Amino acid sequence: MMPGQLSVNDRVLLHLSRFATDTPPEEYPAESTQVGIADGVGISRTHVPRAVKTLMREGMVEEFRGRVAGRDRRMSVYAVTSEGFRKAETIWEEARKSTIVVMQNGKLTEMKGVALEDAVGKRGAFGLLSQMRDGVVELSDRKRARIRDIDGAPPRGEFFGRAEEMSLLDSFLGSNARVMVVLSGQGFGATSLVREFVEAHDALDVLWRNVSGRTDTDDLESAIISFANETGHGVTDLESALSLPDMLLVFDDYHSVGEEVVEFFSEMVASLGETKIIVTAREDTPAYNWFYQKKHVESGIVWELRMRGIDEASAKKLLRNSNIEPEAFRRIYLMSRGQPRLLRLLRDGDIDGLKRTSVFTSEEIMYLMFLKDKTV
Repeated sequence: MMPGQLSVNDRVLLHLSRFATDTPPEEYPAESTQVGIADGVGISRTHVPRAVKTLMREGMVEEFRGRVAGRDRRMSVYAVTSEGFRKAETIWEEARKSTIVVMQNGKLTEMKGVALEDAVGKRGAFGLLSQMRDGVVELSDRKRARIRDIDGAPPRGEFFGRAEEMSLLDSFLGSNARVMVVLSGQGFGATSLVREFVEAHDALDVLWRNVSGRTDTDDLESAIISFANETGHGVTDLESALSLPDMLLVFDDYHSVGEEVVEFFSEMVASLGETKIIVTAREDTPAYNWFYQKKHVESGIVWELRMRGIDEASAKKLLRNSNIEPEAFRRIYLMSRGQPRLLRLLRDGDIDGLKRTSVFTSEEIMYLMFLKDKTV
């Protein structure tokens, strides 16, 4: 089906697909309510019940009673099913190959769907298609292509669970906090979490930099200022670069760094402005390398997110053995503490990898290998 022929139901499905998660979140976004759907799709609220009921009959959407961000009471919310998400992906794949009529700067033009994705990201494209009017997508100046310098980030891989963590990161973006520090032991997926979060927020300009003992602060400062200028803002100093809205700086694997780097990050914490900063840091970072203090956490300038293992349901999905014997799974989960990397190595039968990255003895590794293949 061509984009200009999208039905209201298709547009509602695309809208809800923007907020799909593997597991139910603690709080649903306001966009998943009937009012949020009406606003997001641009239809009368009286038309929403008919659309969602049809999608529910087709197995594309489910209705829940849940907590909604910014609301005190539970409300009816709607979420796409796996079947609904597949349908939305099918709609989008057709749109990517099609020519779409676009209104930009007051003029009608045409572009391929894939070009629209390049301009605003996949989630952004879903949103634009869901708001389509008479076969025309409005691409305003504020929806310019976002700048994303994330070459240093790892490629996206398997990602399970982490609904609470993703929700907290979402809340961070809407808060007055300056810095989010994601604390983790190795193998618990802090980098993967932030990588997935970045992918889900394509309305932000994102600069990703890895941190190590060789990190040079002059290079960091130059990269931030240069990136700020790429986004269309003329800045000449770090303070101005850090004042920009809709910009996210990610610094990955903060651990053992030099004194100049500690001071540089401390200055960023103290700076004013709207630029958000996420730092993934190891929990065993030496005390003299921490760039913020307890007072920053207590005042809300810095938020901390402490990574633990994934939940049991997600761990079972990662192992890809839905028929695993319950007691065997319980022991695996306790021994691995739900650490995604260990579970992945175990699933793949990577004995050498387990020896290199875990503290398990050879006997314990063989025992885990035995357990993961037990079925009911």
